[in-house]
Amino acid sequence: MLDGYFGVSPLLARELAFRTAGETDSRLFSLDAARKRRFWEKIVDFQGCVKENRFTPYSVWRDGKPLEFSCFPIEQYGAGAESRVYSAFSDLLDDFYESRERQERIRQRGADLVRAAANARDRLRRKLAMQEKDYAATQDRDALRLGGELITANLYRMEKGQRKLTCENYYDEGREIEILLDPLLTPQENAAKYFKRYAKAKNAERYLKEQMEIARHDAAYLESVLEEIAEAETEQDFNDIRAELKDAGFLRQKGKEKRGLQRPTKPREFRTTAGLRVLVGRNNRQNDRLTHDADRRDLWLHTQKIHGSHVILRTDGGEPDRESIVEAAILAAWYSQARESGNVPVDFTQVKNVKKPVGARPGMVIYTTCETVRVTPEEETVKRLSVK
Repeated sequence: MLDGYFGVSPLLARELAFRTAGETDSRLFSLDAARKRRFWEKIVDFQGCVKENRFTPYSVWRDGKPLEFSCFPIEQYGAGAESRVYSAFSDLLDDFYESRERQERIRQRGADLVRAAANARDRLRRKLAMQEKDYAATQDRDALRLGGELITANLYRMEKGQRKLTCENYYDEGREIEILLDPLLTPQENAAKYFKRYAKAKNAERYLKEQMEIARHDAAYLESVLEEIAEAETEQDFNDIRAELKDAGFLRQKGKEKRGLQRPTKPREFRTTAGLRVLVGRNNRQNDRLTHDADRRDLWLHTQKIHGSHVILRTDGGEPDRESIVEAAILAAWYSQARESGNVPVDFTQVKNVKKPVGARPGMVIYTTCETVRVTPEEETVKRLSVK
């Protein structure tokens, strides 16, 4: 049609194909006689609209984002799309392009945050690699202590200027061992040097172990922030994440920056088939608030060892039904890095079993006991349970 008919847009060609055969990529030569008649009837209908100037300002949206606009109804996007009709074409264009510009601003802010969080994470990974290398070097420190002890035990037969000491290792059944010496130092000074290096390595091991743990936790935290950014839907979502990164020290404050009185976004809300309320955090700070504000008898759910949102299943003090637990687990799996996976393990426990360690990053918690259910994330289930 695009090649054979003047003035037919790709959108109109797809719409005619969809209304004729139920598919946007149907070929005219593949249609049976009945569908070919229907196709030509649709052509005549559109021609009539043009001749009689019967146009309607019309747009199609999905998940709050504009897809297409036209002068006729668009059916090809199915029930999952939202249709909007306007009183004037100027209203249509204002709504459509203002939203496009807003979405582009949101996309750009998201790209900036991804870059900042990913760069910080990569710096931490490089730092961690160096720390692990230094830590491995400290594991040979016992050889330094042994050197100091054997030099001390053999002082009576040593003198300044020696480059090495060959002696029996009384820790290894008297086998002979060779210890390198600094010829500019006395035997006592060589022994002291070995003991000093041993003490330094021992202290370094303790320090590096602490620093590596911090780096691992911070890298894991930034991974969770990247997951938040991928799930962000509105400009306020990005504002919340930006504020979180600034509070955590991963983004600089620009001068005397005023944060303003911005209302925090609300968590995503769902209802299980049985009518129980489910709340899903949009970012780490909201995850903390959700868990903190929940009743201690509510259920807390999270993907097992996978970054994702905190999910609260409100129980109203009762025992939730199994179907509600499974549906809440599907939401936890959907709003996680395991969205495209199957058979995802999701842990669940009462809120009273979830604790936040002192000084932990936003969204970081520990839990002492749990059960695990395996689910496959399903978009259809997520949409069905969503509270608009």
